[in-house]
Amino acid sequence: MKAIHLSYKQKIILYFALTFVIYTVFVIVIQNTKERNNQEKLQQTVLQTHLAVMTKAVESMSDTSIIASLLPPDYTLKVQSSDGSNLLEYAGSTTTATSQPDDIRWMSEKGTLSNGNTIILSTPYDGNSNTPFHFNDVLFYLASFLFFGTILIVLYFFDKFWGVMKTLKDFAASAEKGIVDYTTVHFPDTYSGEVGSKIISLYKQLETSKRQIIEEKDRNRQMKQEMTNNIAHELKTPVSSIRGYLEILLSKKNIDESKKLYFLERSYSQTLRLSNLINDVSIINKMEESSELFLKEEVYVSDIAQEAILELEDKIQDRNISISNSISPSISIVGNHSLLYGIFRNLIENAVSHAGENIEVGMECHREDMEFYYFRFYDTGCGIQEEYLTRIFDRFLRIDEGRSRKSGGTGLGLSIVKHAVLFHGGGIIAKNAEHGGLEFYFSLAKK
Repeated sequence: MKAIHLSYKQKIILYFALTFVIYTVFVIVIQNTKERNNQEKLQQTVLQTHLAVMTKAVESMSDTSIIASLLPPDYTLKVQSSDGSNLLEYAGSTTTATSQPDDIRWMSEKGTLSNGNTIILSTPYDGNSNTPFHFNDVLFYLASFLFFGTILIVLYFFDKFWGVMKTLKDFAASAEKGIVDYTTVHFPDTYSGEVGSKIISLYKQLETSKRQIIEEKDRNRQMKQEMTNNIAHELKTPVSSIRGYLEILLSKKNIDESKKLYFLERSYSQTLRLSNLINDVSIINKMEESSELFLKEEVYVSDIAQEAILELEDKIQDRNISISNSISPSISIVGNHSLLYGIFRNLIENAVSHAGENIEVGMECHREDMEFYYFRFYDTGCGIQEEYLTRIFDRFLRIDEGRSRKSGGTGLGLSIVKHAVLFHGGGIIAKNAEHGGLEFYFSLAKK
């Protein structure tokens, strides 16, 4: 036998119909019980009235035939003495016997005559009402109205709720297939509709976040691949140079001491370049993937900038560069000393290596607010082409390939500057100064 599957709507109607039937049966049973109780009370009242009449008749009349004629049909009357013996016994006109059969239930009322005897009036009563059952019409109509009204209200809201559920079900099926069209998803202006809209919105956000994570992974993969290729390219020149110098030294036994020294110095210079490249790559990777390893403490920005100036003092003097540190000694932030030192060292080194000779280099804090200090680093050198300004912080960017390699730079200095600024909650931009030279504007969070 095939099972019957009911829809949710059909189940709701069935549940309400069963509830209504149970309620109706319950009301009928209660009403029938009340009817029977009322009829029994009415019968007792009638019996008491007849008893009062018959009591007066027995006390005032001596003719028993008259007393018997006053009895209603099916009634019996007994007068008993104090010892329980029957003195008189009468039956109504339709009563065939004055005795009361055991198979019939009798309702009786007792009274006392003026002479002390007991008068008993009885009538058959089987406990089942022969009166047609009268249901409370008002109660029935009210129950019917409430039932059908409730059904309509429930169906109205069920249609709206089921519409939301159906939309969500269809959306889930589409999402499972990977075919989602948000323009076709609509919900009614109800609470369930609001919940449905929220669910779709959260799914959309989740989908967007998932897509962004995938795109971010792809970008990181491409960046790492590009960085790997760039590192391999950067390593190729110094490694080839060192190899060439060493091959010459090994193959030629009688080489001049001056040439030997030259080749060794050039090899040493290339190893320094390799060391700097490895160090810079390590710093960038650490900032990108393990920035929590950089400890923060209260540091004074002017002191760190001055450290970088003193470290590069020889190069600054060789190029006849005038440098000024106008950052107030009282300015302090919660940051990492090493990364802040890297910001100023790389900016100064970039100016010394690429801005030219006989120039001015300066740094200052030009304003602050509740959260940030805003700094300006500038030089009065040659500046750069506008097309490179947006890419100046890219890794391994070389505007002048030959001059960059000659200066020994790794091509990662300004990329380190940008990452260090971002680590300290700020941002950085570069632009050509109005009267020549290059300017860097960057911010550092106070805490």
